[in-house]
Amino acid sequence: MNANIIPIKPVSKDLLYMKVADAIHNYIHDNKLQPGDKIPSERVLAEQLGASRNSVREALRVLENEVLIEVKIGRGAFVADNSSPGSIYPKLFKGNYFELLEIKAILEREVLRKTIDKATPEQLAQMNDILKKIERNAAMGIYDEENDKRFHRKMLRICGNMSLEQIISHLIDVLSNYAALLENADEIFISTIPYHRSMLDAMKRRDTYAAYEAYDKILEIDLTGLEMLESEKNIVVRVGDCGSGPQ
Repeated sequence: MNANIIPIKPVSKDLLYMKVADAIHNYIHDNKLQPGDKIPSERVLAEQLGASRNSVREALRVLENEVLIEVKIGRGAFVADNSSPGSIYPKLFKGNYFELLEIKAILEREVLRKTIDKATPEQLAQMNDILKKIERNAAMGIYDEENDKRFHRKMLRICGNMSLEQIISHLIDVLSNYAALLENADEIFISTIPYHRSMLDAMKRRDTYAAYEAYDKILEIDLTGLEMLESEKNIVVRVGDCGSGPQ
């Protein structure tokens, strides 16, 4: 690296991974890194930022989702797009999280209806295999986020609307990243798993009403989690008020 490289500016310990993502983003710009340039390792970033490695890991995931960096397994993270300076909040947080959840719910209910109509026994069996993995981990007190997302994205894929799939997938990522701030997030997400089972069983029976009922239970738990998070962290979740805000 250049001997005159500008160091990463530490962030205060009460700021979470969105502020860490901002710091890494600005580091890329300040040092005029180009696509393909390697950024410091997760360990080095954590040390220089004064943040936990978990916060750095989540920040890197946000930057990767926004195609600002590319993570290559076993090699590290590399600049994918030498983006403009400043905060990435406006790009990622375009509204109130409760409103985003409402939008996601409206769209997902339509996806659920279409999936019930279109899903083949083989596709439902694939969803069942994914759910079994989630249930096994939940029985051990482990929230299997990766397979939970796979379960929902499988449903989106069956629906067959690529644009709808992309929109909902992005909403899932934004809301999941934000909800991870909650102290007992895994416990809350695990509590939705029985309703995932009820929803899938209803889908197998082609029972749209029962599937909606199960989905609404999941939504109710998600909403409760957001309300707890707002209270727990004492943060305002609207854009423009992010000074003490989300990760």
